[in-house]
Amino acid sequence: MNKRNEFPTREQLDEAFHFLHDQINKISIIEDIEMMKKEKEGEDENLM
Repeated sequence: MNKRNEFPTREQLDEAFHFLHDQINKISIIEDIEMMKKEKEGEDENLM
């Protein structure tokens, strides 16, 4: 087999990169929301 064909194409790598980048962004947003909720809960407890 030709070694050149063993590697993904530039287009395939680009697509995989963008998919992973989007997934990382989604995870970061979810983590930020959870952190803000915990901070708000902590502030609410301090007000009582």
